[in-house]
Amino acid sequence: MPASSHAPHCATNTIQVASLHVYPLKGAAGFSPHSWPVDERGLRQDRRFMLVDETGNFISQRTCVKLALVRADIAHNIMRISCPTLAADNSRPRTDATIVHTDFCSYQIALDRLTSNMPKNESAYARVQIWDDFVQALAIWPDADAMLSEFLHQRARLVYMPDNTTRLTNMNRGEPRRNVSFADAAPLLLTSETSLADLNTRLQIAGSATIPMDRFRANVVVRGAALAEDDQWSALTIQHAQFRASNSCKRCKVITIDQATGEFGSRDPIVILATYRGDGNLVTFGQHLLVERAGMISVGDAITIDARLR
Repeated sequence: MPASSHAPHCATNTIQVASLHVYPLKGAAGFSPHSWPVDERGLRQDRRFMLVDETGNFISQRTCVKLALVRADIAHNIMRISCPTLAADNSRPRTDATIVHTDFCSYQIALDRLTSNMPKNESAYARVQIWDDFVQALAIWPDADAMLSEFLHQRARLVYMPDNTTRLTNMNRGEPRRNVSFADAAPLLLTSETSLADLNTRLQIAGSATIPMDRFRANVVVRGAALAEDDQWSALTIQHAQFRASNSCKRCKVITIDQATGEFGSRDPIVILATYRGDGNLVTFGQHLLVERAGMISVGDAITIDARLR
């Protein structure tokens, strides 16, 4: 990482947390709490569950766009996974392939029992792959597997990353390396409302439709930062939690997926980002964060920028 200036730098306007987003199941829709605890792996239980195919490789929206329509939320220490049940719309001609959502089916997992009573038998675990990493993950929910496989029209197995799993961030994200969940690269992703407003202005000028923040699947959305200011942050504090910014997030085609419909849209967001946020053949938007100190964070919390890149 480039050298940093460790004297705190106070912005003219207060930078604060605009929203928080937890995605318990990788690739699925999540929920937006007012307050949530942070530990080494990021927002607690974020992306600790994942779907894998018959080879044990992870499933994401990149290859299974309908995963956007699956939702995972947590309330009272119960995780609930839900997905629409589908039926043909008989009011339309049979040649019309329109599908309507008529109801939801769901599956619940008690997280407190899961973490306090992990199975000891090897048959309860499966070797799974997330990018270049291989880990042993708990896989004991055949009913959930059946529900999700039917909805996604492909074989899917639900797995969970136990607390004792070691999966470290890449060395190019700086030392010390930190444990990470099934997230692609880092424990948390931060984005800025100012950056989205700028992108949407550029999209409108180009005659394209604007996009919402959910396309970027961030954990922490901030308000009050100057345009591209987050590119210069190297350390920040929210309440008692401390974070290290490792690098800008390289974006893929997921930002072209409408998270409400589970359908690919225009490539315009990538095309426009490439005109001013290109990084080789890729584009960037948002910052990867590593957790230096755990704590509780909330919507409305002030963000202190402790260090910036020189």
